[in-house]
Amino acid sequence: MAFKGIKLMDTWEIIRRYHDGQKKRTIAKALGYDRKTVRKYIKHLESKGVSLDSNTPLEKEQVLQMMREVITNTERTADKQTLFEAYRQEIIDLVTKPPELKLKTAFAVICQRHDLAGKVSYSSFKRFARRYQLDFSPDKTTCRIEVEPASQLQVDYCKLGLRLDPETGKSRVLYAFIATLSYSRHKYVEFTFGQTQQSFVQSHVNAFTFFGGATKTIVPDNLKAGVIKPSLYDPQFNRSYQEMAEYYGCFIDPARVAHPKDKPKVERDVQTIREKYKELIAIDPTATIMDLNRKILDWLRNDYGIKKHGTTHQKPFLVFQEEEQPKLLPLPEQPFEAAIWKEATVHPDHYIQVQKKSYSIPGAYLGKKVWVKVTHNTVEVYFNEQLIKQHPIAKGFRQTDPHDFPENLAVAVDRGFPLFLQNEAAKIGPQFALLIRNILIPHAFMNMRRVQGILTIAKTYPAQLVESAVAELTTGSFYTPKHFKAFMDKTITIKQEEQSNEFFLSQETRLFVRDSSYFDHSSQRN
Repeated sequence: MAFKGIKLMDTWEIIRRYHDGQKKRTIAKALGYDRKTVRKYIKHLESKGVSLDSNTPLEKEQVLQMMREVITNTERTADKQTLFEAYRQEIIDLVTKPPELKLKTAFAVICQRHDLAGKVSYSSFKRFARRYQLDFSPDKTTCRIEVEPASQLQVDYCKLGLRLDPETGKSRVLYAFIATLSYSRHKYVEFTFGQTQQSFVQSHVNAFTFFGGATKTIVPDNLKAGVIKPSLYDPQFNRSYQEMAEYYGCFIDPARVAHPKDKPKVERDVQTIREKYKELIAIDPTATIMDLNRKILDWLRNDYGIKKHGTTHQKPFLVFQEEEQPKLLPLPEQPFEAAIWKEATVHPDHYIQVQKKSYSIPGAYLGKKVWVKVTHNTVEVYFNEQLIKQHPIAKGFRQTDPHDFPENLAVAVDRGFPLFLQNEAAKIGPQFALLIRNILIPHAFMNMRRVQGILTIAKTYPAQLVESAVAELTTGSFYTPKHFKAFMDKTITIKQEEQSNEFFLSQETRLFVRDSSYFDHSSQRN
C-alpha cells in the first residue's frame, strides 16, 4: 500500500470505528490504511489505560490529547509512482485505444519502452492507474449486492430545473435530495434550492427524523458540501458533515468519483423522482416547494412504498416497517444542529473574517490557520483541534475582546505593521501621514484594516491633491475608507467648479479692457 499521511482527526476515526466493534482489517480497508497503522494507534491508547470496549463511552478530547503524543505528520511523495507521470497519456492510450491492452500487459510495454524493468513494481503501476480512475477491466458484468437491514443509506442530489423561490421572488435551480435505504428501498426525498454545506447536513437530519433512526453507514456522492476532497483512499469530509455522522453514531463511506455503480440503488431513484416531479408540476403548476415536499413524502408512504419493487419484488414501505426500522440506530433526544465550518487566517490586526464579519483572536495565533465553527448563536475558533476562542455572533461588522490585544497599544503604533503603514503614508505627504497616525493611536490593531483601506484609496489620487485636501481637515478627524473616498471626490468636484467659474477672455477682447480708473471722471471735473 502506498504511503498515506495521517492527521489527528484521522486517528479519531480509527478509534471511533474500533470502539464500535469493527475489526482492524475492516477499518484498514474502509479508511485506506495499513493494518499495522491501525494497530499502532489502538495499542497506544490501550497502553495509556483507555478502555475501547463498546460499553464504555469514549471521551473525544482525551483521545485526541493522547494521539498528539504519537502522531507524526510526515509527508513524502510516492516517488515510484511519479516515474509513470511522464508517460500518463501513453498509458491511457495503451489501455483505452485498440487493441486495448490489459493492465499487466500495458505495464510490461511501458517498462520495456522506457527501461523501467526492476525499478518499479506492478503494484505501484496499479496505484498510479487508480489515481486517474481508469477502467482497465473488460468485464462489464453487473453484480447486485444486498446488505443487512439498517446497515446502509445511499444519498444523492438530482437537478430538476428552474423554479420560483418565494423567499427571493426569483427563479432558482431546484434540486431533489434523495436518501434511499439499501435494504428495503424505502426512501426520503426533499426538494431544495441549495446544495450548501449546511443544507446538505440538514437534509440528512431530516431524513433520519423521517425514518425514525439512523443507519450504520452513509454512502454519499462526492459533493463539495459533504466531501471536500474526493478520493478512494483519502476522502476529506466537511467538518459539519463529519460531526453529524459522529452525533448519530454512523460512518461515511463516499462513492468514488464518476462511479455511479458504487451507489446504484439511489442512482436508479433519480429517474423515478424526476418523473414524479414532472407529474406533480403538471397536476399543480403553482405548487410551492412546501407543497411539493409534502406531496412527495405522502406518495412515498402511501403509493410508491406499498407497490412491489422491480428488483426486490417486495413493498418498500412495508419491508421498512417490519424488518428495517426496528434495527435502525436510535435517534438522540435533540436533532443535530448543522454548523458551518470555515478555515480562516488570523490577520496582523488580530482578526479573522467569517461570513463578512470580523472576530478578534489572541496575539499568539497571528498568521496561523484556524478552523471556525459557526452556529446560530456562537462562533468557536479551533487551532490544532483545541478551542482557543469563542464569540457570540457579531451584531455589527466586528466583535472584539480587548484581552486579545497587547497591553501597551501606544508602543504598538511605532512598530511592526502599523509603522509600515505610517511609512507608506509619509510617501504621499506629512499631512496625510499625520492623519493616518491619528487614526492608529486610539487602537493600532483595531484600526489597522481601516487605515489599509484609506491608504489604498489615497494612492489612486495625486499625492499633492491628497496633501492639500487633508491639510484642511481639523486635528483628530476620523475617516473610514468609504468616508475618505467621498471626501476626496467632493474635493475634486469643488476644484472643478472653481475652475469653471473663472472668466476667460480672448486676446482680441483684452484690447478693449480698461482699468477702473478710466471710468473715474472726478479728476477731469477739478
